[in-house]
Parts: sequence; C-alpha cells; structure tokens
Amino acid sequence: MIKKSIQDLLALQELDLRIRNLEIRYKTIPVERAKLVAEFDVVKKALAEAKNHVLKIEQGIRKIQADIKEEQDRQKSLLIKSASIKKASEYEAVMQAIESSKKRISDLETQEITAWDDLEKAKADAVKAEKRYKLVGRQAQTDVLELDALKKQILEEVKQKAEASRAAEKNVAQTVLAQYKRMLASGKGEPVSAIRAGGNCGNCGLKLPPQTLNYAARGDLVTCDSCSYFLYDPDAKL
Repeated sequence: MIKKSIQDLLALQELDLRIRNLEIRYKTIPVERAKLVAEFDVVKKALAEAKNHVLKIEQGIRKIQADIKEEQDRQKSLLIKSASIKKASEYEAVMQAIESSKKRISDLETQEITAWDDLEKAKADAVKAEKRYKLVGRQAQTDVLELDALKKQILEEVKQKAEASRAAEKNVAQTVLAQYKRMLASGKGEPVSAIRAGGNCGNCGLKLPPQTLNYAARGDLVTCDSCSYFLYDPDAKL
C-alpha cells in the first residue's frame, strides 16, 4: 500500500511527464512540417523540369522543320537557276549544291523523327511528374493541416495539464516539491519511481542499501544514494 503523500506526488508526476512528452512532441512538429514542404518542393521542381524538357523538344522540332523548309526553298531556287545556266561548270556546281541540300534535308528529317520519339517520351514523363505532384501535394497539404491542428491540441492540453499540475503541487510538501522540480527540470527519467525487484533503484538501476530498503518497506519516500531520485516501495506494509 502506498501512502497518500506518495500517491499525491505520483499524481503530480503523471501530469508533469505528460506535459514534458507533449512539449517534446511539439518541438518535432516544425521539423516534420519543413520535411513535408521540402518533399513537395522536390516534386514541384521535377514537374517544372519535365514540362520545360517537353517545351525544349517542341522548340527543337519547330527549328528542324524551319530548317527543312529553308532547304526546300533553296532547292527550288537552285532548280530554277539551273534551267538558265549554259556553262557546264556552273551547272555542275548547282547540281552539287542541290544534292548537298537533299542530303541536308534527309539528315534533318532523321533528326525530326528522333525528336518526335523524344517528345512522346518526354510528354509521358511529364504526365507521370504531374500525377506525382498532385498526389504528393494533396498528401502534404493534408499532413501539414494535421500537424497544425496537432500544435493547437498540444498547446491546449499543455495549458490544461499545467493548471492541474499547479493545483496538484499544493498536495506535496515544499521540501519534497523543491527537489522533485530540480529532477524534473533535468529532463532525465522520472523523478519518482518504484524500487525494482531485487532492491535496485528504479531510475539508475543500482543496488540500494538495506537501510534505504527498510525505510521504503514501511512506506516512506526515500532517495537513491547514487542518483538522488525519489523512490518508493509499491508493496510497502504500513
């Protein structure tokens, strides 16, 4: 059986540990939120790059088509010119120019076919990037809203628990409360813990001396000689 004074201290600790855990969780929220935003920025950038790639290929195709049209016009001009040439050497030069133009057109048409294939693949990649953008965006928005709501919930619960903690402190002796608060402020472990089976400290785990165990066995609140944390015997006989 546990003395009421220890029960009151444990009740206070329950409130304070809940506050501590809530505050720890609260501090992680900005990091999680930033991570979500960063993940969304990645897919947003990927979509922009995919669309830009499509645009560049389309611009390249238009340039090739313009070059083909220019060569075709040049061929027509050379053919018209060849009809009025009388010197064999000049005619030969024009014919060579026409053949060169035909080869140029053939090369450009090959480039255009390749570019159309590239464009089809680029458009498919852009569609995938947009789907990914929408999916991640929706999820990120949902998660961010949930985190923002969680922040408000945590602040509200901390406020409530803090009020309850202040009220619970009135039930604890001032000398005990002062030491308890110092240990709580360290952020390490639980200021008050049960003695482990075998007579070991519930906080640091070291073996307790017989005298300390005897005091605890009769229901007293004791402290560990090693870590100075409070201890109690849950099976104490009052």
